[in-house]
Amino acid sequence: VAASRILFESGVPLVYFPGYYIGAQLRVSLPEIERWVRGFGPTGDFLHELYTNNPLHEQRAIPDHFGRTWVMWDMITIAWLLEPSWVPTSLVPTPTLDDDLRWTPRLGTERLMREAHDIDRDAIFRDFFRKLEKSAQ
Repeated sequence: VAASRILFESGVPLVYFPGYYIGAQLRVSLPEIERWVRGFGPTGDFLHELYTNNPLHEQRAIPDHFGRTWVMWDMITIAWLLEPSWVPTSLVPTPTLDDDLRWTPRLGTERLMREAHDIDRDAIFRDFFRKLEKSAQ
């Protein structure tokens, strides 16, 4: 909490990628993993193994993979760095963190941060799948 408050007050450039309504769109299914990831080098095989034998499945009592997707949260930052149009952003006032641990907009401030407001899931995964394929050749 203290670190977040210091960061928000510091004025350093920030980019915020909301997880639950933006990053959560980076879902991939087992058929996609089997077609475009498994067999495409050590990284592809590792991701397939993680998808099919993820220790979080047991922890969260997820019995099987049928009809389920997996969110690859971490891709959002790299995707934005590679091609900002895949993760459109806008400048918004940097919030404060209140005592209830909620972000409160700080209107009228000169401190701005960049916040993602959309994502092109398909473009990101097409690029990722192509790069995996290339790396395996």
